[in-house]
Amino acid sequence: MSYTVRFASTSAQRDAAFALRRAVFEVEQNVPRPLDRDSNDENADHVVVLAEDGACVGTGRAVRLDSRTCQIGRMAVLAAWRRRGVGEAVLTALERIAALRGLAEIVVHAQLPAESFYLKRGYAREGEPFVDQGLTHVVVRRRLPRAVTQAPDVPAGA
Repeated sequence: MSYTVRFASTSAQRDAAFALRRAVFEVEQNVPRPLDRDSNDENADHVVVLAEDGACVGTGRAVRLDSRTCQIGRMAVLAAWRRRGVGEAVLTALERIAALRGLAEIVVHAQLPAESFYLKRGYAREGEPFVDQGLTHVVVRRRLPRAVTQAPDVPAGA
């Protein structure tokens, strides 16, 4: 199955991302819905992964924290699409967007089971685990390389 990674530039794409987040966070992980959407959604850079049929199967966002740092979060992949490179494609696209915006560093509050996903991709853990919305998280951080080789809107395959 192939897919395309896109910057979510339309309200329909962002709505599809929000629907996927509800399915993963609210239904699958029992996170209360009001905690999934927040004021950062309006100013964040969102990425969607679209299957061949146009369905949103992955998403994530980057929120600028200051002049050099952004926080990646709200990463979600439809259960049937996990372990097919979708999460890595989302992360790569968000990292490229951050680099294109001139940012130097990314921080993530990762759910504890996802820590190894980030560590394998060059992130380093900071501090001890903490509980947020009933789920254990860790802070991971990565400095971005200075060169950007591709735009965030690239086709990918699984």
